[in-house]
Parts: sequence; structure tokens; C-alpha cells
Amino acid sequence: MSHDDGRDRWGHEPHPGPDQPSEAGGAGPEYRWTAPGQGAPPSGEGAWAAPGGTGPESGPGPGYGHEGYGGPGWGQGGYSGQGADGPAAPPPGYGRPWAPRPGVVTLRPMTLGDIYNGAFGYIRQNPKATLGLALIVTALFSIVSSIGMGGYLADYGRVMQETLDDPSGPAAGDPTPFELWSIVTMYAGILVSYIGQIVLTGLLAAVVGLAVLGRRPTMREALQVARGRLPAVFGVALLLLLLILLWTALAVGLIFGAVLLGTAVHPVAGVVTGVLGVPALIVLAVWIYVRTSLAMPVAVLERAGPASALARSWRLTHHSWWRVFGLLLLAQILVSIVVNLLSTPFTGAAMVLAFIAPESAWAPAVATALAYVGTVLAGALGTPFVIGVTTLLYIDLRMRREGLDLKLQAATQSGEHLDAEVYVPDEAAAGAPAGSGSYGQSGGYTPPGGDPYYGGGAYYGGAQPGTSQSRPQDGHGWGGYGQGGPGTSA
Repeated sequence: MSHDDGRDRWGHEPHPGPDQPSEAGGAGPEYRWTAPGQGAPPSGEGAWAAPGGTGPESGPGPGYGHEGYGGPGWGQGGYSGQGADGPAAPPPGYGRPWAPRPGVVTLRPMTLGDIYNGAFGYIRQNPKATLGLALIVTALFSIVSSIGMGGYLADYGRVMQETLDDPSGPAAGDPTPFELWSIVTMYAGILVSYIGQIVLTGLLAAVVGLAVLGRRPTMREALQVARGRLPAVFGVALLLLLLILLWTALAVGLIFGAVLLGTAVHPVAGVVTGVLGVPALIVLAVWIYVRTSLAMPVAVLERAGPASALARSWRLTHHSWWRVFGLLLLAQILVSIVVNLLSTPFTGAAMVLAFIAPESAWAPAVATALAYVGTVLAGALGTPFVIGVTTLLYIDLRMRREGLDLKLQAATQSGEHLDAEVYVPDEAAAGAPAGSGSYGQSGGYTPPGGDPYYGGGAYYGGAQPGTSQSRPQDGHGWGGYGQGGPGTSA
């Protein structure tokens, strides 16, 4: 661009020199530069003054101050700084807004990395409660399945040895060469292990919820938090089991229907029914699993009943199915790799031992012990991670849909002792006694005798208290990420 008009490259008017007259006439004041520490600049009308100040004594001016993006740098109304009309919200397009991190995750909507780091972090920061509870529960509820597995491996070794000795002997033609007690015990152990998984989910969901708040509960504290919620957790598990049985009935009906169509109508009809029906049933099972995957954390942290927890999970995963599915699938893949790496050596050693010493009295006992150790290690190290991912997914969806991050920020900054009650939705906490600290319908936290923190509204949407005006969709209105409230300028 041209600079013939006397302006500099940014379009600013040049300062008159000491011997040049200003536009107002007369000689301009003398501008004298002084190096830092070499004395103060001359006072008078020519001295520089901070905006709003009266002279050099007013302090340093704005600009790249200590506060950077979070304070009054860049002028009085800087990025997230204190504006003339109140706290200014971070402008869109400048990355994720700052948020406190009292625990294993930052209190804002989470990314995949945040969720997985948090799932690892709560185990790493509190191994006594996480791994300790997982080891105890898995060890207790894996005894039956390990006994059944040991008997099954002993029968397997005996059958293989008899088949090698006499390929045409009775063992080769026996359709059920295994003992009935070993098969019954093994499958009954799977049911018992499922019950243990339910108990562990209830315990560790409470640990994750408290870890987000910055607390490291002991095993006793986790038991106290989850003890009253175990009936609801078992109720959720029972409803999920009924859904599994219903799906199984549909699968059996599909198989019989395909066979009937193939024999009564045409073989092609039976094949087409099976080819189309089986994938459809698999898709249905996966879809229902994802929609109900958050019911366990809901039952523990929101203190909801079994049916309410399932309905709540269904609502939270609405429009988020693919994201929840991807995160849970990746978590299961990672855990499966770890579980196989840990359990395969023990299971393989048990099978080899049962094969090389089928008639020994000590072989079944050692095989059972090896299978038991592998099962306990795999469950104790893999299950806490999956529970952590599921619980953090639940918290993340509530942050995105209900402004739970703002509620948790206000609660953690209030200085009060926090427990799992902070996750109870506002509708359930509306009846809290006055003056005891409550979470109002608008999403703000009210400490005893105080004013609400962060004003009203949720992270997305919501109306400003006392008005019909909706909260801006960028998530910074009515208090945003800085303290504020009704009447705050955003």
C-alpha cells in the first residue's frame, strides 16, 4: 500500500518530533526515551500514561502482561479478562477455554485422549482402591469358574491321552467326554463372575466420580458410597440380563424360522432369512448395548432406580451413539489385548500340565491354580479401565448436555467437602434444605448463605434466570467459564 499520506504501515498517525509543530499548532512536547532502570521519563503532558491513569506513576500499561490470555493483558477487556462491564468470555476460535483440574480430568467436555488418560489416571493415582478392590472382588467371584475350568482341563488332558493311546477307543466316539460337574461348574462360574463384575462396577464407578473431584477415596470410603447403591446396580444388571434373554429368544426363533422356511417353502428362503436376520440381530444387540451402557454409572452417581437408570442412559446417548460406540469398542479392544497377554500363559501352562500328567493327582489342582491366577490378573487389570472409560463417558455427556462441568467447577471452587452427591441432577436436588448448599434448577451452585456461582444455565442452551432469553450456544453465556451470573456481560 502507499504511504504518501504520511501514515506508517499500520495506518497510524506519526508522532510529531520535538521540533515539529503538532496539528494543534506550536511545538510538540519533547519525547525522550529512557532505558529501563535509568530513571523515570519526564513528567508532564508529554509523558506516557496508562489508560485511565494520570501519569507514569499509574503503573505499567497494558499489553503482554503476566496474565496473558486469562487476565487484563491486551487491554482492559482482554481475552477472558475483566472487561468494563464484567468478565468477558473467551472469543470463539482461540482453542478450548481454560478450566480447573482438581482431579484426573479437566472440568470441561472431554476428548478421547482426556477420557482414556483419566481412565488410566484414576488407577495410577489411587491403586489401593482401584486395583485393591478389583483384586479382592475378582478373586472372590472367580473361584467357582476356576474350579470348573480346572476340571474341564483335566478331562481334556485325559481324553486327549486316551485318544492318542487308542484312536478307535471309547473316548474317540464319546460325544460328551467331559464330566458333567466340570461343565456345570464352569458355566455357573461365569454367572458368579458376572455378579462380581456388577459389584466391582458399582464400587469403581464411585471411585471414578470422586477422582474427578480430586478425591482419593480409600476402599472403605468407596464401599460406603456404593453400599446403598448396590441393590439398584443389581436391578440394572437384572434388567440387562432380561434383555439378553429376550435377544437370545429372538435368535433361537430366527434359526427355527429359517429352518422352517427352508424345509417348507424353499431352501433359498431359509438361507436368505438366515443371512439377513443374523446380521440384523447382531446390529440390534450392539445398538441396545451402547444405548444402555451408561446405566451402571447413572445408578451409582445419580442414585437412580434400575428402570430410571436405563431410561437415563438411553436419553444421554441420544445423538451420541457413534461416539460412545467407538470409545467403548476401542477400550474393549485394548483390554482384550492385555487380558489375552496376561491369561494365555497361565491357561496354556494348565493345558500342557493336564496333557502331560493326566493321571497325576496333583495335576488338576495345579491346573486349577494356574487358571485361577490368570483369571484374577486379567480381570483385576482390565476391568477397572473399562469401568473408568464408561463412567467418564457418562460425565462427559452430562457436561455437553447439561452443563455439569460448570456445576463441578463451582462446587470444587466453593471449598466445601464434596462427595458423590454432587452428581445428583438438579431435579433430584431441588428439595435440599435451605442454607445447606444446593444445586439450583439453573445449574449454578449455591453454597451455604452465599450467592450462586457461575450464574444459571447449562453448557449448551438453557434460559437465563428470570428471563426467557436462551443461553448462547458457545457455552460462555451467563457466567461462562469465568465467575459471573445473571446480569453478567458475556
